[in-house]
Amino acid sequence: MKSGRRRRRGYPRLFGGAFMIVLCTTTAVAALAIGQVSTIAADISVHPVHSAYLTAPKPGGPETILVIGDDHSGPYDPQCGCHLLHADTFMLVRMDPGQGQTSIMSIPRDLLVNFTWKGVTYTDQKFNSAYAVGGTPGNGNDQLVLKVAHQLLPGVTINHFVDINFDAFIGVVHAIGCVYVDVDHRYLNNDDPSYQPINLQPGYQRLCAEPALSYVRYRHDDSDFVRVARQQDFIRQAKEQLGLFDLVGKLDRIAKAFGQAIHTDVYGVKVVNQLLTLVAFSQSRPIRQVPFQYATADTWIGGEEYVTSTPRLIRQSIRDFLYESPLAKPPRSQPSSPSPSRHGTHHRRTRRASSPVVSGLGPLSASVVDQAQQLAVSVPFPVELPSMQTLAATPNDFHPYTVRDEQGRPHSGYRIDWYDNQAGLYYGIEGMNWTDPPLFANPTATATIDGRTYMFIDDGSHFHDIGWREGGELYWVSNTLLESLSNPQMLALAESAKPVG
Repeated sequence: MKSGRRRRRGYPRLFGGAFMIVLCTTTAVAALAIGQVSTIAADISVHPVHSAYLTAPKPGGPETILVIGDDHSGPYDPQCGCHLLHADTFMLVRMDPGQGQTSIMSIPRDLLVNFTWKGVTYTDQKFNSAYAVGGTPGNGNDQLVLKVAHQLLPGVTINHFVDINFDAFIGVVHAIGCVYVDVDHRYLNNDDPSYQPINLQPGYQRLCAEPALSYVRYRHDDSDFVRVARQQDFIRQAKEQLGLFDLVGKLDRIAKAFGQAIHTDVYGVKVVNQLLTLVAFSQSRPIRQVPFQYATADTWIGGEEYVTSTPRLIRQSIRDFLYESPLAKPPRSQPSSPSPSRHGTHHRRTRRASSPVVSGLGPLSASVVDQAQQLAVSVPFPVELPSMQTLAATPNDFHPYTVRDEQGRPHSGYRIDWYDNQAGLYYGIEGMNWTDPPLFANPTATATIDGRTYMFIDDGSHFHDIGWREGGELYWVSNTLLESLSNPQMLALAESAKPVG
């Protein structure tokens, strides 16, 4: 095993892990970068990386990028006297001009695989072990990961790769001024040294540096799949917060954050220009989270826990990743229904008389209403609550909070969430008197139903958030990180929401 990690200078300044996706799917930044192609290309290393497992893309065609997030803090190996290289994230990003979506699919790091490297066959391995076995970046670990991904996903052509460490992640979060994130539940670990410390309350808040890193890497009481979904959701929310006026003065700081922490095959004016042109085109398309289909997440071999899949499930994952899926269809706007008044005339009804019947939903318990009423005492505006919940869910958090906007002004808010009976899955309703946060800056669609106008945020085929403004406040229901609630369930929860008490 080769020791250490050799850091290299001079890779393209705007390409780096998850933030490469964030930065380049923002119109203004992509346009700015295209105008500086020569400058960016001049910063390329004189020793560019090549791989037999990368295919040069056709001009104007789709491109797929493998993003590797590593922390270089694997276990100590006495044989080499070093810490084995370690990677946490393996994310495929596909931008296709012929389709209306940018697809993101993560390969589970604990996926059971077999591979051969330098004449040695490795059986019953986790996918991320390919990174440790490979050795030095550019000559080993990236190459082996590309080889294993190539064998695992036949039909998926990988055009580029980006390898970024988490020091760069922290630096970029600092450079862009932190990221507003809708935290889905309480995150707390202050006593288990085998996991990164974290202490986050639920609700809409601004995450900076180490707290942001702890959030995207959290896996204390959920699964690798939930963590992957959390990372993808972080990307989706960060994407909405970046624009030309935010970044023009920060490009140098971003470049410094990436300067010694990124490894990639992207080099040369032609390649950089081609990729930037594609991301500029793709920025208006939604980011679609594609789940990797698996058979089990708790197979034990030799005392280690593995994720397993099957050829059929892998083929399904490939199809979902490569081809456009049906878009979520928000309901059409509907006029408020007239209802007779006491005097025999008609007036506009602003709320539906009874909640729609949707499979998998049932009424709230009286205890939930009681806790919401207690919460309302601490919130300076009406607390709204759905009249139903998913059948398997249990109430979890009733949390008031304060959040500051970009100008530093404080706003009050609250979040009520339910545990959806699966590890790491929480959905909820939220409200605050900050009515125009980045979360709803660019809704996918709007529709007016019974006098209330809803804003829909989706990732292509699933509603992730449905919001509405009422009485000077903003309210919304949010799906679980794995989007386990159906679109009809999400809409029914939103439509049934009304003030408690």
